[in-house]
Amino acid sequence: MCKKNALVCFPIAILAAVIQPGCSNPNTDTGSDTNRDTAGDSASNTGTDFDTETGADSESATESTLSGQYPGDVNIENDPAVLFHDDFEAGWGRWDAPLSDTPYLSMQTGSAAHSGTGYLQSRVTTADLETTEYISSSSRVAFARQDEIFWRFYARMPEVAPNPHHWVRVSAGSDGWESSGLANTVPQGDEGFWFDFDISNDDVFNFYVYWHEMRSGRCNDGSATPGCEGDQGTTYYYGNMFRPPEQQSYPRDTWFCIEMRAGANAPSQHTGELTFWIDDQLVGDYRPGYPNGTWLRDSFHTDGCEFSACTEPLPFEGFNFRTSADVGFKSVILDAYYERGSNATRRAELESRGLTVSDNQIIYYDDIVVATKRIGCRVP
Repeated sequence: MCKKNALVCFPIAILAAVIQPGCSNPNTDTGSDTNRDTAGDSASNTGTDFDTETGADSESATESTLSGQYPGDVNIENDPAVLFHDDFEAGWGRWDAPLSDTPYLSMQTGSAAHSGTGYLQSRVTTADLETTEYISSSSRVAFARQDEIFWRFYARMPEVAPNPHHWVRVSAGSDGWESSGLANTVPQGDEGFWFDFDISNDDVFNFYVYWHEMRSGRCNDGSATPGCEGDQGTTYYYGNMFRPPEQQSYPRDTWFCIEMRAGANAPSQHTGELTFWIDDQLVGDYRPGYPNGTWLRDSFHTDGCEFSACTEPLPFEGFNFRTSADVGFKSVILDAYYERGSNATRRAELESRGLTVSDNQIIYYDDIVVATKRIGCRVP
């Protein structure tokens, strides 16, 4: 395993079919992000009252969302709850970086857009990865630190191709903390934490989380004690995985709406939460007391797991993301990160299914909003 933009590698298998009692997490993290920070005050999060069946607020679902208040997203950027908005109709200029097209990321216009004519394209080819082992096709923006954020965007994958090794990221930190994305690292609770929102080779989603109470993949119980049950012989801390079961694979070459919510905890308490919706349908919901599941090494298995080392499911304890109120959500990174080795493994696996796999790994993005209240999918 390698850090982004680094030459130090770790001999951990990156893609296993399942997590066996004596095996490491099949997901890995890589890389270092250097997000620009802006100042802001941060206090303890009190959260939002969600209907756990629909994922909507307890009020009327559509009317209480920002999208419901701003049909077509017209003037949504002027709402005081909105931290960032880009519909890509005006080209570059809203993101902190990049400020213009890169070899892998470019503004496009045409009928392929989700709305209007502008959209953002990420394109990384097999030839690119033959030349460059690690490629990050990313844009990023920072904002004043927050205790709770919602991030909605539309994505479309027009080709059958390997998904990114890691996808988009939300970073939280204190003023000046810029260490989001460091692989095999346990961040300090009074400095920062982060999570990736990733896509598996089966086209389903998971959170991949780094925080000061994260678990190690060394021992069955998530500790790093030599001689423990299931001892792997080496201590490592890669992102802890939360993948909701029984997901529907997203459709290729079709726009779909993703919204995630992240709520910071009251300092040193297990009150932090992560939630995501696909096309306004609740898919993943992790908060104090919900869902029931089993920890095995560095992965939380909703409803338990069937390996011999699995224990009985218990209610999820909630996230103790931070120990200081100075730590708040402060940036989002629209990243598609690829590694040559994992890309080749994913490609071979897709080909083994009889699929014709493209050499172009393309993702379209459109209609992005970051806010401090529920956004919802775009209302026509």
